[in-house]
Amino acid sequence: MKTAYIHVETQRCIGCRTCEVSCAVNHQSDAHKDFSPRLRVYKTSDISSPAVCHQCESAPCASACPTGALSKRNGIIAADEALCIGCKSCIMACPFGAVDVVGEAVAPQKIALLKCDMCQHDPQGPACVSVCPTDALSIMTPERLEQLSIQKRHAV
Repeated sequence: MKTAYIHVETQRCIGCRTCEVSCAVNHQSDAHKDFSPRLRVYKTSDISSPAVCHQCESAPCASACPTGALSKRNGIIAADEALCIGCKSCIMACPFGAVDVVGEAVAPQKIALLKCDMCQHDPQGPACVSVCPTDALSIMTPERLEQLSIQKRHAV
């Protein structure tokens, strides 16, 4: 069964990067004193859009990882930085641009494997969704997907 993920309505995104800041603050820890969001807003002259993980059922990023640093845990594709060797295979495999590896393979203790974890440590849920000033971000649940599917079938 498909898990929940963060849905982006690109036409609503104004590129303010409030989601990035909220994500970085929500995940700031002693291990990473730098500002490292688990999502990135990509901007062009015509559009801006956060790249978020879709929690793929057969996640290409996890399949491409030679060490198992990305795997399904607690209903999401989770990252284990301790296993990451910095090869960046996951970045190449992700169709959504939702994985980032910061650091160098020559210093594995300084590698940061950044990928959305749906803020599972926060009982209020994903920080990016709650702070988006335009409601461009929302949580897409399997139930909501089913409702949209029914609506589209009836609209035809």
